[in-house]
Amino acid sequence: MAKVNVGVLGSGEVGKKLAGGFLSLGHEVMIGSRDPEKLREWTTNAGDRASAGTFEETAKFGDLIVLATHGAATVHAIELAGKSNFDHKVIIDATNPLEFSGGKPMLSIGWNDSLGEQIQRAIPNARVVKAFNTVGNEYFIKPDLPGGPPTMFIAGNDDESKRLVTQICDAFGWDTADLGGIESARYLEPMCMAWVAYGTRSNSWDHAFKLLKK
Repeated sequence: MAKVNVGVLGSGEVGKKLAGGFLSLGHEVMIGSRDPEKLREWTTNAGDRASAGTFEETAKFGDLIVLATHGAATVHAIELAGKSNFDHKVIIDATNPLEFSGGKPMLSIGWNDSLGEQIQRAIPNARVVKAFNTVGNEYFIKPDLPGGPPTMFIAGNDDESKRLVTQICDAFGWDTADLGGIESARYLEPMCMAWVAYGTRSNSWDHAFKLLKK
């Protein structure tokens, strides 16, 4: 994959972990935040190819954009960034529509829609690929688990974009399985809940999914 500018919307652990992965591959990376100043320590430690900006600055900067915001805030973050700044770009959607009103995480969207689809509808000229939403951020980069590399499940409407995301997953140490169009985010977002449910039950978060193929 040629070196590109990567814009990461979201300054939490998910965004920082993916930003670090892209930096390790030699890309220029900007993290977008409502308060870029709070990322001063991160940019200092991350090196010369790392920077921080507003959502709008980050969306303009990125040739490739990663969405790593809280699920419920994602569409609003896209609006703050300026929808036209996503046009014709590959967008990695690492979000999940989680809500905690009942005291534990639940999906706020499901059955006949998904956050991935809502994002694609919000930026129809972008090429959205759902990925990195079915495992904890500690295992995003070079996951070292018994049984070989785990499987990153992806979904999106554009095959060329999914090939690019597959290259990224390969570079990050993952096997990749393509589930088809963005409507398959309806299955990937509940997979996050399966990952959480097992972690809660086992009191361990060192797990990931693997698709066994003959």
